[in-house]
Amino acid sequence: MGIKSKNKYWVIAFIIGAYMLALSNLSVMDIIKNKNYLRMEPYFTSSEFKTEIVGYFNNIEALNVIYKDYSHKSDDEKVTNEEIMPSKTTYDANLRTKEDQLSNKYKNDLLAAEKKGNNVEISRLTDAKDKELNEFKKENEKTLDNAKKKIALYKNQDYENIKRAVEGKTIIKYYITKGKNNVIYTNIVNVSDINLYVKNSAFYSMKFPDKSLKINNDMFTINQWVGTSGEAYFIIPKDIDKTSYIYENYNYYNSVRQRIIKEIIIGFVAFIIGITMLFLILKKNKEQMPFIKKLKKRYNKIPLDVRIFIFIIFSFIMTIYTDKVSFFYKPYNYAQFYTFTIMAFYTVYSISNIIMAYRLYKNREEFREQVKKCAFYQLSKRGIIILTMFAGVAIFGAYITLMLSPRIIIIPMMYILCYLIFIFIYSFNKIRFLRSIIKGTEEIVSGNLNYTIVEKGGGDLFKLAHNINNMKAGFKKSLENEIKSERLKSELITNVSHDLKTPLTSIINYVDFLKKEGLSKEESQGYIDVVDRKSQRLKILIDDLFEASKMASGAVELNVEKVDITALLQQSLAELHDKINNSSLIFKVKVPKQKIYANLDGKKTWRVFENLINNILKYTLPKTRVYIDLIERDNQIIINMKNISSYEMDFDNEEIFERFIRGDKSRNTEGSGLGLSIAKSIIELQGGRLSIEIDGDLFKAKVIIPSFSQLLIEP
Repeated sequence: MGIKSKNKYWVIAFIIGAYMLALSNLSVMDIIKNKNYLRMEPYFTSSEFKTEIVGYFNNIEALNVIYKDYSHKSDDEKVTNEEIMPSKTTYDANLRTKEDQLSNKYKNDLLAAEKKGNNVEISRLTDAKDKELNEFKKENEKTLDNAKKKIALYKNQDYENIKRAVEGKTIIKYYITKGKNNVIYTNIVNVSDINLYVKNSAFYSMKFPDKSLKINNDMFTINQWVGTSGEAYFIIPKDIDKTSYIYENYNYYNSVRQRIIKEIIIGFVAFIIGITMLFLILKKNKEQMPFIKKLKKRYNKIPLDVRIFIFIIFSFIMTIYTDKVSFFYKPYNYAQFYTFTIMAFYTVYSISNIIMAYRLYKNREEFREQVKKCAFYQLSKRGIIILTMFAGVAIFGAYITLMLSPRIIIIPMMYILCYLIFIFIYSFNKIRFLRSIIKGTEEIVSGNLNYTIVEKGGGDLFKLAHNINNMKAGFKKSLENEIKSERLKSELITNVSHDLKTPLTSIINYVDFLKKEGLSKEESQGYIDVVDRKSQRLKILIDDLFEASKMASGAVELNVEKVDITALLQQSLAELHDKINNSSLIFKVKVPKQKIYANLDGKKTWRVFENLINNILKYTLPKTRVYIDLIERDNQIIINMKNISSYEMDFDNEEIFERFIRGDKSRNTEGSGLGLSIAKSIIELQGGRLSIEIDGDLFKAKVIIPSFSQLLIEP
């Protein structure tokens, strides 16, 4: 008893050590991923902030250089010659092309008129040519003017956007001097000494030119623009708006930095504890820890190369997994424990493999034995024998052909004999496999769908046998579905006939009674009541039949609107309140207090609830509880209804949805057998699902409907 208790303590110590090392490992990985946050000013030295400064500077440069005095320029001055040059070049090229076309067009006619000395014709042709050319020039000039207007419009929009970007970001202050004339660009009011302003008012500042910047740095462009004779300051003031995105980012980066510092301490402490515990366990007598001995024995049975391959694949998967997963965050949940456990297993697994590799390195004899048991070694060994045989036969045959005299016939004959024996054995095995495939196909054709062709070897015959087995399995499943479909069709006809004939027979019989003379008023009224009841029953059956038919064809008009599912379910229960009270059932209803909305046809969805509750009232074991729950989870509304059946449910879950199928096969209860089929169709037409689960005598109906919030976020 004492030994078992000690073993338990060592197991607990082993688990704690594994989890401590896993925590240390997770800390190291998170620290590596977030090492940039460990700087003194993590946000202001981050690439995010630097990109913000470079973008802001580019806008300042554009506003004060490219768009300098832009608002005072006319539309013609706003568009430069360089900007209009591509359009002008196109215009000139088109004009030259048109001139060439017109010259070719009028060339022959002008030459003919000149030969005849017809000056009037020459003048007319020249005027026509000039007229066409002038019209072309006018059209192209309009195109050129339109291009200018488009360029001006684009520049106006760009100017306004840049102006808003510079003037809108008053969080960042700038002060720039440039060139010999000491031109100043700034958004700081009344500043005479910028260095004094930075000293007294700056929360953080950057000054250019910065000699520490390298050419490949994005901020080096600011150095180049400022030059050696200018300066540029970008300042975050102390009175920064606490709600601004820069201050929020600053706080976030600092909070991450604090977290990383805590992780360093936690990781170091966890590493010391984990290593100490595992070291003590490894030093412990193995007889006192049989679980480690068993694990090692089973693990060593796996071939060495397979172990190495599994370790490499597992390590690759873990690298991807840990790179994407986050562990150090709040609030804590089960996903963190899941990650923690996986990392603990991987840590122990890695340490075990490192210890194994060290022992194999020390014990070369054991290493050689392990190599001989490798899967690759065994396969390659067999492959080498086959390859050696083929190579030997080929070399031997070539030697005989080239070197030996034709008179020495015995050696070629031996070569041919050996080769033919090999070919015979190989071919015999392939033919035997082919015959087994043919036999299998004959069995399947004769109707024996349980026959399976033995799949062995490889190559095309193996693929053929595998494909035939798959085809047989698919055909068998299709045949079973067809038989089931035919059975359901037969049952449908029988059930429809039975359900329609029963009330119709009663109506005919009671009408015959009413035709008899001498009936009292009470007897006549009783017969009329029965006829009325059976007529209503027949009407319900026919209405349900038509409804089911429309549902199957999809010819249903849905009046979709925003519906409160909670209210709809409670309304359905209220409508059936009298029936529920008259029954011996105890209803346990659990619905949320708040409203839960979905886009549905309210009337048809109410009918689904009515059908399900009516089924509960008809088929539930008396004096038992009925549970109805409504929950919203993962953008889905789930309604669960559970009850104990009053009869044995020996049917398939999906079969109950077939038309005219009822749970009570005697068909003594009222109902068309169409309720669940209609309910399922209504739910599916509205993008939901209705499923039935049978667990012994427990009958569970689950309705899943997309919530209103899910529909809003769907594209």
